[in-house]
Amino acid sequence: MSRAPRGISCSIVILVAAAVHLQTLGFPFVFDDRYLVVLNAFLREAWSPIAAFAHHFWYGTPSGTAYYRPLVVASLALNGKLLGWGPAGFHLFNLLLHAANSALVFLFLLRIAVPQRAALLGALLFAVHPATAWPVASIVARVDLLPAFFVLLAWLGLASGSPVATGLAFLGALLCKESAIAFLGVPFLALRAPLRPAADTGADGGPGRRATLACALAAGAALLAAIALRLFAHVTLAMPRSHIDGAVNPLAMMDGWDRRRAALRLAGRYLGYLFFPWRFTDGAAYGPGRSGPSWGDPGVLFGAILLALLAALAIGFWLRRDRLGLFVGFAVAAFLPASNLLTPIGSLYAQNFLYLPLLGLALAAADAGGRLAPRARRAAGFAAAGAVVLLAAGTIAEARLWRSAPVLFTA
Repeated sequence: MSRAPRGISCSIVILVAAAVHLQTLGFPFVFDDRYLVVLNAFLREAWSPIAAFAHHFWYGTPSGTAYYRPLVVASLALNGKLLGWGPAGFHLFNLLLHAANSALVFLFLLRIAVPQRAALLGALLFAVHPATAWPVASIVARVDLLPAFFVLLAWLGLASGSPVATGLAFLGALLCKESAIAFLGVPFLALRAPLRPAADTGADGGPGRRATLACALAAGAALLAAIALRLFAHVTLAMPRSHIDGAVNPLAMMDGWDRRRAALRLAGRYLGYLFFPWRFTDGAAYGPGRSGPSWGDPGVLFGAILLALLAALAIGFWLRRDRLGLFVGFAVAAFLPASNLLTPIGSLYAQNFLYLPLLGLALAAADAGGRLAPRARRAAGFAAAGAVVLLAAGTIAEARLWRSAPVLFTA
């Protein structure tokens, strides 16, 4: 297919992604934006974009955490220095970053030989899904936009068989957010379920397999480099329970299996939002001394079944040497670190937790759609186009929650 139609399709993805989130340019600083940007004198220091690599994420604010996200801090510092310290410039960066991510989804799908129409619809689904409303509308939630950008570059590096590009991009993702580690297993799993068709890698899997192994080793080296930088900054590898604010994540104050069952129920609500993105609500109460739901609670069962189903799909596709297993597996792996299931984290509610999992599911949906028979593909295309319109309307409504602090906390 000629480059011109691809360029037009890519432009459509960028414009749609920007248009859906255009209202955010008029939003003020809200919630953590005030602490990490407005009241953070460190960002305004001359060498803060470089000095960020020597400090934890909340350096310059009253908070102290075990997070190490220097590229996000550097981006905030450069954002203010180049575009001013008002909210509009920061919101513009987030909007453009999401538009770039959406374009990279499209380009990556083309790179792995997904038909152009399916790639376009997959990129549009990612661009307009309501799960993107929070990470774009909240300035500091670029902590999910930036790692997605680098993860997509790592996917492209892997698809091209370039260990240098894969390793550097993965290192960039790890220096943006810890949950980017979900990509680590992808190149290793791709040794069995390659990203590229046999025509690209060779029918015997020879050169393609060697290049994939090199990419996997490069990803491992990137992880070691990220750990070294983290230790250089005196940031611990795991967040101590004592550093978690019980007002922000009361679930972390619960004990043992009560916490795990409550987290499993909440995980079901989060993952369910990816498939049925209606207004996210949670009427449960959490905190010290509170008992969690029972194993027979419908919410707990739903969360367990949905997680098990996604994991089973990922494993099943991978065993069949189908790259769909890589995409679904990445979605699950990207969600688990933020789910409070493995260990308590600093926050309880943040829909930006779903941005990276959405990326994996959007890639899977486009790849699966591109394999349909022509007649079924046309019907699925019309359905997907209708879904894009509905999702865009939902995203516009969801983003409006960030137009002021009172509106956000009331919701």
